[in-house]
Amino acid sequence: MQDFDELVGQEHISTTLKNAVKKDSLSHAYLFTGSRGTGKTSTARILVKAINCLNRPKDGNPCNKCEFCKAITAGRFLDLIEIDAASNRGIEQIRDLKEKIEFSPAEGKYKTYIIDEVHMLTNEAFNALLKTLEEPPEHVIMILATTDVHKLPPTILSRCQRYDFRLGSENEIRDLLKNITKKEKIKIEKKGLDILVHNAKGSFRDALSLLDVVYSGQIESKKPDEISENEVRHVLGIPDSTMVYYLLEKIVLNDKIAALEMVNEIDKKGVNLQQFAKYTILMLREILVQKMQGKLDLEEYSFAKNLSTSEIITLINHFLVAERNLKNSSLPILEFEMIIGNVNMNEVVKKDEKVEKKVKKKNEEKEDRVVESKISSKKSNLDLERIKKDWKVLTNKIKPANGHLFAFLESANIISFDESKLFMEVPFQFHKDRIEDPKSRDAISIVCREVFGDCFAYECVVNGKMASKKKAEASVVLRKEPTKVKEKTKTRKNSSKDIEEIFKDM
Repeated sequence: MQDFDELVGQEHISTTLKNAVKKDSLSHAYLFTGSRGTGKTSTARILVKAINCLNRPKDGNPCNKCEFCKAITAGRFLDLIEIDAASNRGIEQIRDLKEKIEFSPAEGKYKTYIIDEVHMLTNEAFNALLKTLEEPPEHVIMILATTDVHKLPPTILSRCQRYDFRLGSENEIRDLLKNITKKEKIKIEKKGLDILVHNAKGSFRDALSLLDVVYSGQIESKKPDEISENEVRHVLGIPDSTMVYYLLEKIVLNDKIAALEMVNEIDKKGVNLQQFAKYTILMLREILVQKMQGKLDLEEYSFAKNLSTSEIITLINHFLVAERNLKNSSLPILEFEMIIGNVNMNEVVKKDEKVEKKVKKKNEEKEDRVVESKISSKKSNLDLERIKKDWKVLTNKIKPANGHLFAFLESANIISFDESKLFMEVPFQFHKDRIEDPKSRDAISIVCREVFGDCFAYECVVNGKMASKKKAEASVVLRKEPTKVKEKTKTRKNSSKDIEEIFKDM
């Protein structure tokens, strides 16, 4: 940021400071407080430029063209002294400041001190600083910046003109990133942008840092100026929501072996486990809120239908502890293994066993239809080109009935079609397990008949190094967008209703 007008989301501050500069009504001490990455230090430097600018415009902004403005931007302005209180927190540093403060500015109109993280000073240093604030020379302006204003002594607070910087809204963060990407001629998928906005957590600086990390950290992209959602997830180590879903499903069903295998596979894939824990907590929170409202989305969270609110809270507490411990853990995977070992969902399993019996019975009734599909596949006249061409049509017909199977099929890489059998690559073993599940095979056979007029056998091959073409929708975890079930139902054909029936108890 080079002037007050570029200060995003802090208009209440930029307007006041511009007016003060225009009227030459400056305070001898300013206190900038707010969360990290909200623009405190940047605003302090803009203020220094504005009060020392040689050709200042009438609106109170610095010109950014004069000798002093350029020197401040380059960090070589002699009358701007920046002190990091986190590493220079003792009384000696403040005494040194007090001695030098009496000297007149070397080149500018004001000698300005910016003390960042001022709350880190010792009590003795605060006392020494207080004396400077009580009797400041006319040519000196002090700008204190802090993220923890409550740690400052009241005597310091009372002698400063205070400005509170706020976190940006999601729309403000998104607009900032859109403006930057447009200016730099970078294209980014909407869902990839959503992930950056969510992870910035209102910090303008973090949003720009994340964008920079993603842009410079791309590995697989042949077009660096076109950033996909997959690239954002890959570079930041953010998990696919379907991974979170199926790990929770295994834990709830007390399938410890499958859960351990899945965690090990995720760890080997290089997924950031702290991020994984965070997104697991977000999904559990969504489930908890829906459960308390009596509106659990069984289409989205079928594994949670028999969970009580206390059981959900227990799971949340386990993952909260894991997320906290992961920050300093020397063996991150152990935190997840401990959760799997400690959580016992036997009561839920008993409830689900009754459901499984019903599902098994239904599957037995459908067995003839599956056999018929397999026989039909042997007579298939399809070819690889036709399947690839209409694969999107097939997956879209699966989506209304089972969003997770849709995501797995979308991420699969079709590699060959030989003797009426389709071969696909998938990145995870649990993708293979779900796609090759009897219920999935039955549903895919129904859709194949609708799309191709025929069906085929298929087999999945796990390739841990592959980059999936498209990940599951980020909105499932990051920003839940309710599906319009009623509208979808109106447009579905009979075959889609059959697919829904297959997945009804999953």
